[in-house]
Amino acid sequence: MKLIRQGDLMFVPVASIPEDRKKRESGIIMEGEVTGHHHRIADADAAEVFESGWRNDVFVQVGEKGVSIIHEEHKPVVLPAGTFQVHRAREFDYPAAVTRPVAD
Repeated sequence: MKLIRQGDLMFVPVASIPEDRKKRESGIIMEGEVTGHHHRIADADAAEVFESGWRNDVFVQVGEKGVSIIHEEHKPVVLPAGTFQVHRAREFDYPAAVTRPVAD
């Protein structure tokens, strides 16, 4: 399976979700701090969003028909059936010598 990207998020296929997971009932994958826009699943019956661990890692478990991921500023992307860990793009601030998440 290939990696799928939407804006500052990358969906990476994984074998499973950690057992300490908590379901996000809202279906929101990631909230934009700057714009207030959200990356979210289009159909709550087609996929579930979970967080896990002390870093609140995000996972999307997609049913057999796949699901669209929507965001106000990006074209929808379709995730096929499977389980994905969500990674957020990071940028390096050379003057400050630190990395930080990309602000969406």
